[in-house]
Amino acid sequence: MKRHRLLPLALPLMLLMTVASCRKDDKTLRVRDGVLTPQKHQDRSFLIIAKEGAKLEGISESLTQLRVRNFKLKSANQELGLIRVQTPDPSFPEKARKIADVQSVVVDVVLNWRLPEKTFRANKPSSNAVSNAKSNPLANNPFSALQWGLQSIKAPQAWSKGYRGRGTKVAVLDGGFLLNNPEIKPNIILTHSFIEGEEVQYHGLEGFSHGSHVAGTIAAIDDANGVVGVAPEAKLILVKVLNDAGSGPFSSIIDGIFYATNHNADVINMSLGGELPRKTFTDDNGTPDDPSDDYVVEYNRDVKDLIIAINRATLYANLRGTTVVAAAGNDAYNYDVEKRFITYPAAALGVISIASNGPLGWGINQDTTLYLPSIFTNHGKNFVSYGAPGGNYSIPLNTQIVTVAGITYFEYVFDFIFNIGFWDEETNEYGYGWSSGTSMAAPHASAAIALLYGKHKNMNPLLVELILRKSSNDYGAPGRDPFFGNGQINAGKAVSY
Repeated sequence: MKRHRLLPLALPLMLLMTVASCRKDDKTLRVRDGVLTPQKHQDRSFLIIAKEGAKLEGISESLTQLRVRNFKLKSANQELGLIRVQTPDPSFPEKARKIADVQSVVVDVVLNWRLPEKTFRANKPSSNAVSNAKSNPLANNPFSALQWGLQSIKAPQAWSKGYRGRGTKVAVLDGGFLLNNPEIKPNIILTHSFIEGEEVQYHGLEGFSHGSHVAGTIAAIDDANGVVGVAPEAKLILVKVLNDAGSGPFSSIIDGIFYATNHNADVINMSLGGELPRKTFTDDNGTPDDPSDDYVVEYNRDVKDLIIAINRATLYANLRGTTVVAAAGNDAYNYDVEKRFITYPAAALGVISIASNGPLGWGINQDTTLYLPSIFTNHGKNFVSYGAPGGNYSIPLNTQIVTVAGITYFEYVFDFIFNIGFWDEETNEYGYGWSSGTSMAAPHASAAIALLYGKHKNMNPLLVELILRKSSNDYGAPGRDPFFGNGQINAGKAVSY
Protein backbone atom coordinates (compact mmCIF):
# COMPACT_ATOMS: atom_id res chain seq x y z
CA MET A 1 0.00 0.00 0.00
CA LYS A 2 1.52 3.30 -1.08
CA ARG A 3 0.43 6.30 0.93
CA HIS A 4 1.12 9.91 0.13
CA ARG A 5 0.69 12.55 2.82
CA LEU A 6 -0.34 15.96 1.50
CA LEU A 7 0.12 19.25 3.35
CA PRO A 8 -3.07 20.52 5.05
CA LEU A 9 -4.87 23.37 3.35
CA ALA A 10 -5.18 26.72 5.12
CA LEU A 11 -8.99 26.68 5.06
CA PRO A 12 -11.71 27.37 7.65
CA LEU A 13 -11.88 23.67 8.47
CA MET A 14 -8.61 21.76 8.72
CA LEU A 15 -8.76 18.38 7.05
CA LEU A 16 -6.39 15.47 6.92
CA MET A 17 -6.24 13.92 3.48
CA THR A 18 -4.59 10.62 2.67
CA VAL A 19 -4.45 9.31 -0.87
CA ALA A 20 -4.25 5.54 -0.94
CA SER A 21 -3.33 3.65 -4.07
CA CYS A 22 -3.17 -0.11 -3.68
CA ARG A 23 -0.85 -2.35 -5.67
CA LYS A 24 -1.16 -6.09 -5.79
CA ASP A 25 2.60 -6.60 -5.53
CA ASP A 26 3.11 -4.55 -2.36
CA LYS A 27 4.66 -6.28 0.64
CA THR A 28 2.55 -6.65 3.76
CA LEU A 29 4.37 -5.30 6.80
CA ARG A 30 3.73 -5.13 10.54
CA VAL A 31 5.35 -3.00 13.26
CA ARG A 32 7.05 -4.95 16.04
CA ASP A 33 9.01 -3.06 18.66
CA GLY A 34 9.04 -0.07 16.34
CA VAL A 35 10.57 -2.01 13.42
CA LEU A 36 8.83 -2.93 10.18
CA THR A 37 9.03 -6.68 9.60
CA PRO A 38 7.54 -8.97 6.94
CA GLN A 39 4.52 -11.08 7.86
CA LYS A 40 5.30 -14.58 9.09
CA HIS A 41 5.60 -17.03 6.24
CA GLN A 42 3.14 -19.90 6.10
CA ASP A 43 3.39 -23.05 4.05
CA ARG A 44 1.29 -23.32 0.91
CA SER A 45 -2.32 -24.46 1.32
CA PHE A 46 -4.27 -26.71 -1.04
CA LEU A 47 -7.97 -27.32 -1.51
CA ILE A 48 -9.10 -30.87 -2.19
CA ILE A 49 -12.37 -30.92 -4.10
CA ALA A 50 -14.28 -34.13 -3.51
CA LYS A 51 -16.60 -35.73 -6.02
CA GLU A 52 -20.28 -34.98 -5.52
CA GLY A 53 -21.70 -36.94 -2.59
CA ALA A 54 -18.35 -38.36 -1.45
CA LYS A 55 -17.69 -38.78 2.27
CA LEU A 56 -14.75 -36.70 3.44
CA GLU A 57 -13.65 -38.91 6.34
CA GLY A 58 -12.08 -41.52 4.10
CA ILE A 59 -10.41 -38.91 1.91
CA SER A 60 -8.99 -37.12 4.96
CA GLU A 61 -7.55 -40.35 6.33
CA SER A 62 -5.90 -41.16 3.02
CA LEU A 63 -4.40 -37.68 2.83
CA THR A 64 -2.68 -38.09 6.19
CA GLN A 65 -1.00 -41.26 4.92
CA LEU A 66 0.69 -39.64 1.91
CA ARG A 67 3.89 -38.88 3.83
CA VAL A 68 4.49 -35.39 2.49
CA ARG A 69 6.52 -32.71 4.26
CA ASN A 70 4.99 -30.70 7.12
CA PHE A 71 1.47 -31.93 6.32
CA LYS A 72 -1.42 -30.33 8.24
CA LEU A 73 -5.11 -31.11 7.80
CA LYS A 74 -6.72 -27.71 8.42
CA SER A 75 -10.47 -28.13 7.77
CA ALA A 76 -13.13 -30.24 6.07
CA ASN A 77 -16.50 -29.04 4.80
CA GLN A 78 -18.85 -31.91 4.00
CA GLU A 79 -21.64 -29.69 2.61
CA LEU A 80 -19.33 -28.13 0.02
CA GLY A 81 -17.16 -31.21 -0.45
CA LEU A 82 -13.94 -29.31 0.31
CA ILE A 83 -10.88 -30.15 2.42
CA ARG A 84 -8.10 -27.66 3.15
CA VAL A 85 -4.58 -28.85 3.93
CA GLN A 86 -1.19 -27.21 4.33
CA THR A 87 2.17 -28.45 3.08
CA PRO A 88 5.18 -26.96 1.24
CA ASP A 89 5.72 -30.25 -0.59
CA PRO A 90 5.17 -29.71 -4.35
CA SER A 91 4.64 -33.46 -4.81
CA PHE A 92 1.45 -33.39 -2.72
CA PRO A 93 -1.14 -32.58 -5.45
CA GLU A 94 -0.06 -35.41 -7.76
CA LYS A 95 -0.24 -37.89 -4.90
CA ALA A 96 -3.57 -36.58 -3.59
CA ARG A 97 -5.26 -36.74 -7.00
CA LYS A 98 -4.84 -40.53 -6.97
CA ILE A 99 -7.05 -40.91 -3.88
CA ALA A 100 -10.50 -42.35 -4.49
CA ASP A 101 -13.36 -39.78 -4.62
CA VAL A 102 -10.99 -36.85 -5.14
CA GLN A 103 -12.18 -34.76 -8.08
CA SER A 104 -9.31 -32.28 -8.08
CA VAL A 105 -6.56 -30.70 -5.99
CA VAL A 106 -5.83 -26.98 -6.37
CA VAL A 107 -3.59 -24.36 -4.79
CA ASP A 108 -5.40 -22.17 -2.24
CA VAL A 109 -4.28 -18.97 -3.99
CA VAL A 110 -3.45 -16.03 -1.71
CA LEU A 111 -4.20 -12.62 -3.22
CA ASN A 112 -4.41 -9.00 -2.20
CA TRP A 113 -8.18 -8.69 -2.59
CA ARG A 114 -8.45 -5.05 -1.63
CA LEU A 115 -9.61 -3.15 -4.66
CA PRO A 116 -7.47 -0.07 -5.44
CA GLU A 117 -9.33 3.10 -4.53
CA LYS A 118 -8.88 6.60 -3.17
CA THR A 119 -9.70 7.48 0.43
CA PHE A 120 -9.89 10.80 2.27
CA ARG A 121 -10.40 11.61 5.93
CA ALA A 122 -12.41 14.56 7.22
CA ASN A 123 -12.71 16.04 10.68
CA LYS A 124 -16.24 16.58 11.95
CA PRO A 125 -17.58 20.03 11.01
CA SER A 126 -18.60 22.46 13.72
CA SER A 127 -22.12 22.13 15.06
CA ASN A 128 -23.08 25.56 13.73
CA ALA A 129 -21.91 24.83 10.19
CA VAL A 130 -24.51 25.78 7.59
CA SER A 131 -25.19 23.18 4.92
CA ASN A 132 -25.58 24.21 1.31
CA ALA A 133 -26.31 20.61 0.27
CA LYS A 134 -29.75 19.10 -0.02
CA SER A 135 -30.71 17.02 3.00
CA ASN A 136 -32.33 13.62 2.75
CA PRO A 137 -35.99 13.45 3.76
CA LEU A 138 -36.70 11.16 6.72
CA ALA A 139 -33.03 11.30 7.80
CA ASN A 140 -31.94 13.84 10.42
CA ASN A 141 -28.26 12.87 10.38
CA PRO A 142 -26.06 15.94 9.84
CA PHE A 143 -23.75 14.16 7.38
CA SER A 144 -26.59 12.76 5.28
CA ALA A 145 -26.32 15.95 3.22
CA LEU A 146 -23.00 14.61 1.93
CA GLN A 147 -24.44 11.17 1.09
CA TRP A 148 -25.57 11.74 -2.48
CA GLY A 149 -25.49 7.95 -2.93
CA LEU A 150 -28.75 7.73 -0.99
CA GLN A 151 -30.42 9.92 -3.58
CA SER A 152 -28.78 8.00 -6.43
CA ILE A 153 -30.54 4.74 -5.52
CA LYS A 154 -33.69 6.49 -4.23
CA ALA A 155 -33.30 5.24 -0.65
CA PRO A 156 -35.44 8.03 0.87
CA GLN A 157 -38.32 6.99 -1.39
CA ALA A 158 -38.06 3.45 0.00
CA TRP A 159 -37.98 4.80 3.57
CA SER A 160 -41.10 6.89 2.93
CA LYS A 161 -42.94 3.65 2.13
CA GLY A 162 -41.88 2.20 5.48
CA TYR A 163 -38.97 -0.01 4.38
CA ARG A 164 -35.70 0.46 6.27
CA GLY A 165 -34.36 -3.09 6.51
CA ARG A 166 -36.05 -4.21 9.72
CA GLY A 167 -35.83 -7.96 10.28
CA THR A 168 -33.02 -8.52 7.77
CA LYS A 169 -29.40 -9.67 8.14
CA VAL A 170 -26.58 -8.52 5.89
CA ALA A 171 -23.20 -10.23 6.08
CA VAL A 172 -20.17 -8.12 5.19
CA LEU A 173 -17.13 -10.17 4.13
CA ASP A 174 -14.10 -7.89 4.32
CA GLY A 175 -11.00 -7.02 6.32
CA GLY A 176 -11.07 -5.87 9.97
CA PHE A 177 -13.96 -3.86 11.40
CA LEU A 178 -14.35 -1.07 13.96
CA LEU A 179 -16.64 -3.03 16.24
CA ASN A 180 -17.20 -0.21 18.74
CA ASN A 181 -17.96 2.54 16.25
CA PRO A 182 -21.30 3.91 17.55
CA GLU A 183 -22.66 4.31 14.03
CA ILE A 184 -22.79 0.52 13.48
CA LYS A 185 -22.31 -1.10 16.89
CA PRO A 186 -26.07 -1.30 17.71
CA ASN A 187 -26.69 -3.23 14.48
CA ILE A 188 -23.86 -5.78 14.85
CA ILE A 189 -25.25 -9.16 15.89
CA LEU A 190 -22.43 -11.55 15.00
CA THR A 191 -18.73 -11.47 14.11
CA HIS A 192 -16.13 -14.04 13.06
CA SER A 193 -12.57 -14.08 11.72
CA PHE A 194 -11.23 -16.61 9.22
CA ILE A 195 -7.76 -15.03 9.25
CA GLU A 196 -5.38 -16.97 11.46
CA GLY A 197 -3.75 -14.76 14.09
CA GLU A 198 -6.03 -11.75 13.53
CA GLU A 199 -9.19 -10.86 15.41
CA VAL A 200 -12.22 -9.26 13.79
CA GLN A 201 -11.34 -5.84 15.23
CA TYR A 202 -9.32 -3.71 12.80
CA HIS A 203 -5.72 -2.85 13.74
CA GLY A 204 -4.29 -1.75 10.39
CA LEU A 205 -1.45 0.72 10.04
CA GLU A 206 -3.28 3.06 7.68
CA GLY A 207 -6.14 3.92 10.05
CA PHE A 208 -8.90 3.20 7.52
CA SER A 209 -11.20 0.24 8.02
CA HIS A 210 -12.51 -0.54 4.56
CA GLY A 211 -15.00 -3.03 6.03
CA SER A 212 -16.45 -0.43 8.39
CA HIS A 213 -16.95 2.06 5.55
CA VAL A 214 -18.85 -0.67 3.70
CA ALA A 215 -20.87 -1.68 6.79
CA GLY A 216 -21.78 1.94 7.49
CA THR A 217 -23.01 2.41 3.93
CA ILE A 218 -25.30 -0.56 4.47
CA ALA A 219 -26.59 -0.11 7.99
CA ALA A 220 -25.31 2.93 9.90
CA ILE A 221 -28.08 3.67 12.39
CA ASP A 222 -30.44 6.61 11.98
CA ASP A 223 -29.80 8.41 15.27
CA ALA A 224 -29.51 12.08 14.30
CA ASN A 225 -25.71 11.77 14.40
CA GLY A 226 -23.18 11.40 11.62
CA VAL A 227 -24.29 9.32 8.63
CA VAL A 228 -27.16 6.94 7.92
CA GLY A 229 -27.15 3.63 6.05
CA VAL A 230 -29.35 2.68 3.12
CA ALA A 231 -30.92 0.02 5.38
CA PRO A 232 -30.46 1.58 8.85
CA GLU A 233 -32.56 -1.07 10.62
CA ALA A 234 -30.82 -4.09 9.09
CA LYS A 235 -28.56 -6.20 11.29
CA LEU A 236 -24.91 -6.84 10.46
CA ILE A 237 -22.90 -10.07 10.42
CA LEU A 238 -19.27 -8.98 10.13
CA VAL A 239 -16.93 -11.66 8.77
CA LYS A 240 -13.19 -11.08 8.46
CA VAL A 241 -11.91 -12.91 5.37
CA LEU A 242 -8.92 -10.63 4.61
CA ASN A 243 -6.13 -9.54 6.91
CA ASP A 244 -5.84 -5.88 7.86
CA ALA A 245 -3.49 -5.34 4.91
CA GLY A 246 -6.08 -6.65 2.43
CA SER A 247 -4.66 -10.11 1.66
CA GLY A 248 -6.18 -13.52 2.18
CA PRO A 249 -6.53 -17.01 0.73
CA PHE A 250 -9.34 -18.10 -1.56
CA SER A 251 -10.49 -20.51 1.14
CA SER A 252 -11.25 -17.74 3.64
CA ILE A 253 -13.75 -16.20 1.24
CA ILE A 254 -15.35 -19.60 0.65
CA ASP A 255 -15.49 -20.16 4.42
CA GLY A 256 -17.00 -16.71 4.91
CA ILE A 257 -19.77 -17.34 2.40
CA PHE A 258 -20.55 -20.68 4.02
CA TYR A 259 -20.52 -19.18 7.53
CA ALA A 260 -22.78 -16.26 6.63
CA THR A 261 -25.26 -18.52 4.84
CA ASN A 262 -25.44 -20.93 7.77
CA HIS A 263 -26.09 -18.00 10.10
CA ASN A 264 -29.12 -16.96 8.07
CA ALA A 265 -27.74 -13.94 6.26
CA ASP A 266 -30.26 -12.63 3.74
CA VAL A 267 -27.56 -10.82 1.76
CA ILE A 268 -23.80 -11.31 1.55
CA ASN A 269 -21.74 -8.28 0.49
CA MET A 270 -18.20 -8.78 -0.82
CA SER A 271 -16.51 -5.46 -1.58
CA LEU A 272 -13.34 -7.23 -2.63
CA GLY A 273 -11.89 -8.76 -5.74
CA GLY A 274 -8.91 -10.65 -7.05
CA GLU A 275 -7.79 -11.26 -10.60
CA LEU A 276 -7.46 -14.92 -11.48
CA PRO A 277 -5.03 -15.29 -14.40
CA ARG A 278 -6.15 -17.15 -17.49
CA LYS A 279 -2.70 -18.64 -17.86
CA THR A 280 -0.22 -20.98 -16.20
CA PHE A 281 2.23 -19.46 -13.69
CA THR A 282 4.74 -20.53 -11.03
CA ASP A 283 4.01 -20.07 -7.32
CA ASP A 284 7.26 -19.83 -5.29
CA ASN A 285 5.43 -20.33 -1.95
CA GLY A 286 6.81 -17.00 -0.75
CA THR A 287 10.39 -18.34 -0.84
CA PRO A 288 11.96 -17.02 -4.06
CA ASP A 289 15.43 -18.21 -3.01
CA ASP A 290 14.30 -21.79 -2.44
CA PRO A 291 13.13 -23.49 -5.67
CA SER A 292 12.51 -26.81 -3.88
CA ASP A 293 8.97 -25.78 -2.95
CA ASP A 294 8.05 -24.08 -6.26
CA TYR A 295 4.79 -25.24 -7.79
CA VAL A 296 3.47 -24.68 -11.33
CA VAL A 297 -0.13 -23.45 -11.16
CA GLU A 298 -1.74 -24.68 -14.37
CA TYR A 299 -4.69 -22.72 -15.76
CA ASN A 300 -6.59 -25.71 -17.17
CA ARG A 301 -6.25 -27.55 -13.87
CA ASP A 302 -5.58 -25.39 -10.81
CA VAL A 303 -7.24 -22.11 -11.76
CA LYS A 304 -10.33 -23.57 -13.40
CA ASP A 305 -10.87 -26.00 -10.53
CA LEU A 306 -10.43 -23.23 -7.98
CA ILE A 307 -13.40 -21.57 -9.64
CA ILE A 308 -15.36 -24.80 -9.09
CA ALA A 309 -14.68 -24.46 -5.37
CA ILE A 310 -15.96 -20.89 -5.05
CA ASN A 311 -18.94 -21.65 -7.29
CA ARG A 312 -19.92 -24.41 -4.87
CA ALA A 313 -20.01 -21.81 -2.08
CA THR A 314 -21.99 -19.15 -3.95
CA LEU A 315 -24.53 -21.65 -5.28
CA TYR A 316 -24.85 -23.13 -1.76
CA ALA A 317 -25.80 -19.64 -0.57
CA ASN A 318 -28.30 -19.11 -3.38
CA LEU A 319 -30.01 -22.46 -2.82
CA ARG A 320 -30.55 -21.52 0.83
CA GLY A 321 -32.11 -18.18 0.00
CA THR A 322 -29.10 -15.88 0.38
CA THR A 323 -28.37 -13.26 -2.27
CA VAL A 324 -24.66 -12.73 -2.94
CA VAL A 325 -23.32 -9.36 -4.12
CA ALA A 326 -19.74 -8.50 -5.16
CA ALA A 327 -17.83 -5.47 -6.42
CA ALA A 328 -16.91 -5.51 -10.11
CA GLY A 329 -13.39 -4.11 -9.54
CA ASN A 330 -11.58 -0.81 -10.10
CA ASP A 331 -9.11 -1.34 -12.94
CA ALA A 332 -11.31 -0.08 -15.82
CA TYR A 333 -11.07 -3.45 -17.54
CA ASN A 334 -13.53 -4.25 -20.31
CA TYR A 335 -14.32 -7.89 -19.67
CA ASP A 336 -16.10 -8.21 -22.99
CA VAL A 337 -12.63 -8.22 -24.59
CA GLU A 338 -10.15 -8.86 -21.74
CA LYS A 339 -8.78 -12.41 -22.03
CA ARG A 340 -5.77 -12.41 -19.66
CA PHE A 341 -7.68 -12.67 -16.38
CA ILE A 342 -11.08 -12.28 -14.73
CA THR A 343 -12.14 -10.75 -11.38
CA TYR A 344 -13.55 -13.01 -8.68
CA PRO A 345 -15.81 -13.37 -6.74
CA ALA A 346 -17.80 -11.01 -9.00
CA ALA A 347 -17.62 -13.55 -11.86
CA ALA A 348 -18.71 -16.53 -9.72
CA LEU A 349 -22.01 -18.28 -10.37
CA GLY A 350 -25.01 -16.80 -8.60
CA VAL A 351 -23.22 -13.53 -7.73
CA ILE A 352 -24.64 -10.11 -8.55
CA SER A 353 -21.73 -8.06 -9.94
CA ILE A 354 -21.98 -4.32 -9.24
CA ALA A 355 -20.29 -1.63 -11.33
CA SER A 356 -19.78 1.93 -10.10
CA ASN A 357 -21.07 5.30 -11.19
CA GLY A 358 -21.26 8.80 -9.76
CA PRO A 359 -21.27 12.53 -10.43
CA LEU A 360 -18.61 14.97 -11.59
CA GLY A 361 -18.94 18.41 -10.04
CA TRP A 362 -21.48 17.56 -7.33
CA GLY A 363 -19.60 19.75 -4.88
CA ILE A 364 -20.48 22.74 -7.08
CA ASN A 365 -23.94 21.72 -8.26
CA GLN A 366 -25.99 19.16 -6.33
CA ASP A 367 -28.44 18.97 -9.25
CA THR A 368 -25.86 17.48 -11.61
CA THR A 369 -26.37 13.93 -12.85
CA LEU A 370 -25.35 11.17 -10.45
CA TYR A 371 -25.12 8.49 -13.12
CA LEU A 372 -21.86 8.88 -15.01
CA PRO A 373 -19.94 5.57 -15.23
CA SER A 374 -16.95 5.80 -12.90
CA ILE A 375 -13.60 6.33 -14.59
CA PHE A 376 -12.18 3.28 -12.78
CA THR A 377 -14.99 0.73 -12.90
CA ASN A 378 -14.56 -2.66 -14.55
CA HIS A 379 -17.30 -3.24 -17.07
CA GLY A 380 -18.70 -5.61 -19.67
CA LYS A 381 -22.15 -6.71 -20.83
CA ASN A 382 -21.53 -10.28 -19.75
CA PHE A 383 -19.86 -9.30 -16.47
CA VAL A 384 -21.83 -6.48 -14.85
CA SER A 385 -25.26 -7.19 -13.35
CA TYR A 386 -26.25 -3.70 -12.13
CA GLY A 387 -24.87 -0.24 -11.44
CA ALA A 388 -24.81 1.61 -8.12
CA PRO A 389 -23.14 4.72 -6.63
CA GLY A 390 -19.43 4.24 -5.92
CA GLY A 391 -17.96 7.68 -6.57
CA ASN A 392 -16.23 9.24 -9.54
CA TYR A 393 -13.45 11.60 -10.58
CA SER A 394 -11.89 13.00 -13.74
CA ILE A 395 -8.31 13.35 -14.93
CA PRO A 396 -7.06 15.97 -14.23
CA LEU A 397 -8.77 16.17 -10.85
CA ASN A 398 -11.08 19.12 -10.22
CA THR A 399 -9.16 21.03 -7.52
CA GLN A 400 -11.55 23.96 -7.26
CA ILE A 401 -12.11 24.77 -3.56
CA VAL A 402 -15.74 24.39 -2.46
CA THR A 403 -17.69 24.17 0.80
CA VAL A 404 -20.47 21.61 1.26
CA ALA A 405 -22.26 20.90 4.54
CA GLY A 406 -19.69 22.87 6.49
CA ILE A 407 -16.67 21.11 4.98
CA THR A 408 -14.27 22.95 2.69
CA TYR A 409 -12.10 21.00 0.29
CA PHE A 410 -11.23 20.23 -3.31
CA GLU A 411 -14.37 19.66 -5.36
CA TYR A 412 -13.47 16.18 -6.55
CA VAL A 413 -13.53 14.81 -3.00
CA PHE A 414 -17.28 15.45 -2.78
CA ASP A 415 -17.88 13.18 -5.79
CA PHE A 416 -16.80 10.22 -3.61
CA ILE A 417 -18.87 8.21 -1.10
CA PHE A 418 -18.95 9.62 2.43
CA ASN A 419 -19.22 7.38 5.50
CA ILE A 420 -17.43 6.02 8.59
CA GLY A 421 -14.26 3.94 8.62
CA PHE A 422 -11.42 6.09 9.95
CA TRP A 423 -9.89 5.41 13.35
CA ASP A 424 -6.94 6.57 15.42
CA GLU A 425 -6.07 3.52 17.51
CA GLU A 426 -3.89 5.50 19.93
CA THR A 427 -6.62 7.99 20.85
CA ASN A 428 -9.58 5.71 20.04
CA GLU A 429 -11.13 8.53 18.02
CA TYR A 430 -13.42 7.67 15.13
CA GLY A 431 -13.57 9.70 11.95
CA TYR A 432 -15.60 10.12 8.79
CA GLY A 433 -14.42 10.44 5.24
CA TRP A 434 -14.75 9.59 1.59
CA SER A 435 -13.82 6.59 -0.50
CA SER A 436 -14.42 5.76 -4.15
CA GLY A 437 -14.62 2.37 -5.82
CA THR A 438 -16.90 -0.47 -6.73
CA SER A 439 -16.33 -1.43 -3.08
CA MET A 440 -18.66 1.48 -2.29
CA ALA A 441 -21.17 0.63 -5.04
CA ALA A 442 -21.70 -2.97 -3.89
CA PRO A 443 -22.98 -2.09 -0.38
CA HIS A 444 -25.51 0.35 -1.82
CA ALA A 445 -26.88 -2.54 -3.87
CA SER A 446 -26.70 -5.01 -0.97
CA ALA A 447 -28.61 -2.65 1.30
CA ALA A 448 -31.28 -2.04 -1.34
CA ILE A 449 -31.70 -5.81 -1.63
CA ALA A 450 -31.98 -6.01 2.16
CA LEU A 451 -34.99 -3.68 1.92
CA LEU A 452 -36.66 -6.29 -0.31
CA TYR A 453 -36.01 -9.02 2.24
CA GLY A 454 -37.49 -6.73 4.86
CA LYS A 455 -40.71 -6.39 2.85
CA HIS A 456 -41.15 -10.00 1.69
CA LYS A 457 -40.83 -12.85 4.18
CA ASN A 458 -40.19 -15.41 1.44
CA MET A 459 -37.70 -13.40 -0.60
CA ASN A 460 -34.98 -15.36 -2.39
CA PRO A 461 -32.26 -14.67 -4.98
CA LEU A 462 -34.50 -15.51 -7.94
CA LEU A 463 -37.20 -13.05 -6.82
CA VAL A 464 -34.54 -10.46 -6.07
CA GLU A 465 -33.30 -10.72 -9.65
CA LEU A 466 -36.81 -10.45 -11.09
CA ILE A 467 -37.61 -7.36 -9.01
CA LEU A 468 -34.30 -5.65 -9.73
CA ARG A 469 -34.75 -6.13 -13.46
CA LYS A 470 -38.22 -4.58 -13.32
CA SER A 471 -37.31 -1.68 -11.06
CA SER A 472 -33.82 -0.63 -12.18
CA ASN A 473 -33.32 2.49 -14.30
CA ASP A 474 -31.85 2.09 -17.78
CA TYR A 475 -29.26 4.90 -17.78
CA GLY A 476 -26.78 3.32 -20.17
CA ALA A 477 -27.26 2.20 -23.76
CA PRO A 478 -30.78 0.73 -24.23
CA GLY A 479 -31.03 -2.78 -22.80
CA ARG A 480 -28.17 -4.51 -21.07
CA ASP A 481 -25.00 -2.46 -21.38
CA PRO A 482 -21.38 -2.73 -20.15
CA PHE A 483 -21.57 -0.12 -17.36
CA PHE A 484 -25.04 -0.58 -15.87
CA GLY A 485 -25.75 -4.18 -16.80
CA ASN A 486 -29.51 -4.55 -16.39
CA GLY A 487 -29.80 -1.03 -14.97
CA GLN A 488 -29.13 1.28 -12.03
CA ILE A 489 -30.42 0.04 -8.67
CA ASN A 490 -33.61 1.92 -7.64
CA ALA A 491 -34.58 1.00 -4.07
CA GLY A 492 -37.65 3.25 -4.01
CA LYS A 493 -39.15 1.54 -7.03
CA ALA A 494 -38.01 -1.96 -6.02
CA VAL A 495 -39.98 -1.96 -2.77
CA SER A 496 -43.14 -1.18 -4.75
CA TYR A 497 -43.19 -4.75 -6.07
